[in-house]
Amino acid sequence: MKKRTMVVSASLGATALVAAGAVAAFGGSFTNPEAGPLPDGVKVVTQEVYDKAFSEFSACMKDGGSPLFGEREVGQVKEFSYMDTGQAVYDKCYVAFAPVDFQWQIAHSYESETFVQYRECLTDMGITPGKDADTILAQVEESGLDVQRCFAPEK
Repeated sequence: MKKRTMVVSASLGATALVAAGAVAAFGGSFTNPEAGPLPDGVKVVTQEVYDKAFSEFSACMKDGGSPLFGEREVGQVKEFSYMDTGQAVYDKCYVAFAPVDFQWQIAHSYESETFVQYRECLTDMGITPGKDADTILAQVEESGLDVQRCFAPEK
């Protein structure tokens, strides 16, 4: 399966499946110069803007012959899958959705599975986790925490 930040192959019968989801942050600041500018007139990505952009992205995928499936929300971020044979359609359709999706994921990263794990690891170390993603990242860096340990099955 493929997440936007990590690629792992998987197969479903003879056809591969691709899953896309939340930004997994492993330290550092959030920047993505390839995401492009927000749509005209959009200064802040609201729930309404995000939902509309996702709907247009989903329609583009369907119109291109590679509809999304396995849709779910994790921490207010939409995750989805599509067949690997639809990669060219995804590449075309995601361009318009990318800036909105990226900004939304950044704004909601604190609620992501990654940051839940970070908070748990910091708590286990006796550190009270901060109230926003930037503070958490700073705490992870300052503590010298081996972030891979946070995601190990036995922690």
